[in-house]
Formats: sequence, structure tokens, C-alpha cells
Amino acid sequence: MENSLLNYMNKRFGDIHHKNRQETPVAGPVITISRQVGCGGIATAKKLAEALNEFIICKKWEVISKEVLHQSAQELQLDPRKINRLFTPNDRSSFDEILEAFNAKMYKSDRIILKTVKEVIKGFAVEGCCIIIGRAAHIIARDIEHSLHVRLEAPLDWRVSQIASKMQLTPTEALKYIQETEKKRDAFRKHYLDKKHPEEVFDLIINVSKFNTDAVIQIIKSAVELKGITEVFKSGISYF
Repeated sequence: MENSLLNYMNKRFGDIHHKNRQETPVAGPVITISRQVGCGGIATAKKLAEALNEFIICKKWEVISKEVLHQSAQELQLDPRKINRLFTPNDRSSFDEILEAFNAKMYKSDRIILKTVKEVIKGFAVEGCCIIIGRAAHIIARDIEHSLHVRLEAPLDWRVSQIASKMQLTPTEALKYIQETEKKRDAFRKHYLDKKHPEEVFDLIINVSKFNTDAVIQIIKSAVELKGITEVFKSGISYF
């Protein structure tokens, strides 16, 4: 398992495990999008990537979603459901208590999975010119200098309506889906919080019920420019 992890990471990210690179990420730019269920994060990210490819001189912007992370698990010869199982809500209060339910061998394996997810996300962030959807990316990539961390939110009743329409569910079913999915996402994100960074911090929080997708894109593009991320491309750094 450990050899598979090292082989994968060396192949995908080169020297991503080098100590200095881990402690001082100097690349990017990266945009992370955290979103409440029903706020259309992936659709927004795809349109944002198209807009940024016209707005900023960069290699082609890539949208990184949970499907890509699941593919990473497959390359490590792991069942993606193994990851999801760890973040399924239960009656116990902490992530470590969930892990303690496994024997010692499984505990070590689960820690490696979590480390792999973190390294995959950090690798994409360091590589730059990508929009990472969810998976605690705003926490994992918080030390990337040229980054923008966005949160998409909306009132619950609005999100229930969106999910019910999109998935052809009743309002009750949509609400249940939202609640269960949010619990899984919360469990995942909380694992990456620590004493040094006990809270989730975003650069920009947008109520998507008040803006259409085009307006949301314009807001994020303005934030990219105002935060100085575009200065990266004026410094002569090559991203090709």
C-alpha cells in the first residue's frame, strides 16, 4: 500500500513529497469552491473556468471535482467507497472515534487514505490554474499564496426547491438528501481542521439565490483581480 502511494505521487506530482515544497508552496493560482448542497458548485466552476481562460493568460484552467479524487483512489487500487464510508454520519462525535472502530491494520490504512486525499488536492493546487470543488480544498490549500477561496450559500428553502427540481424529488426527500450530504461533507472538512486553524475561512461568500450564474462568475472574476492573483501572470512566471 505504501509503495503504491509513493509510486502514484511520484508519477503524478514529481517531487511533491519534498519537505521544502510541502512547507512553502509557491505556486498556484488556485480557486477553491466550497458550497452548500443545491448551490450548483460544479456547474459554476465549469463556467468560471471558461471565463478565466479568456480573462487570464494561463495554461487551460481545469475543474477538479470529487470524481477526480475517486479516480485517484482507483489508481491506488482502493475502492472509492472506502473513503465515503469514513465520512458517513453516525452517533459518535469525533473522526478519531470512527477510526477506532477498525483494527490497527485498518486504522493505518485509513490514515494513508486521508493523507493521499490531502496530497492529491495539494498537488493540484501547487500545480496551479485549477478550480477545486469541495473536499476541504479551502483548508488544504489555504497556504497557497495565489489562491481564492469561495463559498456558495443560499437559504435552505431555496436549495430544497433546486434539489427537488433537479433530482425529481419531493420537498421532503430533497431536504433529507441535503441534510445527509451536508453531514458527510462536514465530517470530511472537520478532519483537516486543527488547533492552528480551528475555523473555516473564505475570501468570498456568495448568496447564489440573489445572483444568476453569470453574475456569480463576474463577482468571482472581480475578486480574482482585486486579490492580486492576476499579478502572477505579469511576473514572467511560465505556466506552460
